[in-house]
Amino acid sequence: MVSDVLHKIVSTISNQWTWWWDAGNKKDEIARAVLTISILLLSIFYYRWTFLKSRNRITAPLPPGLRGLPIVGYLPFLGTNLHQQFAELAHQYGPIYKLWLGGKLCVVLNSPSLAKEVTRDKDTVFSNRDPPIVALACTYGGVDIVWSPYGSYWRTIRKLFVREMMSNTSLEDTYNLRRDEVKRTIRELHSKIGTAVEVSETTFLTELNVVMSMLWGSTVDNQRDDSVGIEFRAVILKMVELLAKPNMSDFFPILARFDVQGVEREMKRLLQWVERILDPILEARMKISRGEGDQEDGLKRKGKKDFIQILLELKEQADVAVPITLQQIKAMLLVISFPY
Repeated sequence: MVSDVLHKIVSTISNQWTWWWDAGNKKDEIARAVLTISILLLSIFYYRWTFLKSRNRITAPLPPGLRGLPIVGYLPFLGTNLHQQFAELAHQYGPIYKLWLGGKLCVVLNSPSLAKEVTRDKDTVFSNRDPPIVALACTYGGVDIVWSPYGSYWRTIRKLFVREMMSNTSLEDTYNLRRDEVKRTIRELHSKIGTAVEVSETTFLTELNVVMSMLWGSTVDNQRDDSVGIEFRAVILKMVELLAKPNMSDFFPILARFDVQGVEREMKRLLQWVERILDPILEARMKISRGEGDQEDGLKRKGKKDFIQILLELKEQADVAVPITLQQIKAMLLVISFPY
């Protein structure tokens, strides 16, 4: 029975391709010859093109390392203590080795001299990062100072950040804002004398409150500052959790368009939440700058000039090398507020 089936399959194939080798007239012979030569030439050109492409591609020799499993690489073998695991692998493969995490090739350095060469001697070569998808989603495509690629734009933004926001003058303008938050924490701790206090949590919240006060402390009134701060702190912590969550789309770029885990959609939803908080604050600050000069001068005299005011002043300047937009301001405010 099986032989009959095979015979029928072979017969069918032979009948379908009879025209290839049975030429009824001279025109059929010419058509068959042209088609055969065309297929042969296309095959030769294709293999020659792939060979030259692979030959011209600059491929430096890779360091030794783990093979891992097909497709997933070394992902299934990663533990929770990566630093210990990578140190153990360094004893086996040396101070520099490679491993595949899904579709991403990773090179691990486990030597102070190699780390110095990468981070200091050749920092411009290795300055670009491989941003995760959620980081691009929450920074409007990476227009901030952390995730933007190295180039003229990044150098200009960094110069503005260091010269305008982190300068001694700017830090002096926010001194009273920082002092008020520290005093508030001291008063709160004083009221809890005799009770147990989680020092690490208190320290973390104090740092976050200081940062938020530096962001908009002179723009938002004290009563609304508490409610805005609580809401903003909650969404920032959720964003940090998403940034730390492994995303399969980062390891397998072919899955990025599908967003299998829904991480990118969740981050965009949180970004809309942040915009509902920041947009009214930015609008209020711009109204103060446009119409209520006395209030702005009073804030300056009190040493309460927040980062929002500094960034909006830069936005209005015409001689800035890179024009600053509201999206860039919101992206930078987000990055500053992340508790790294």
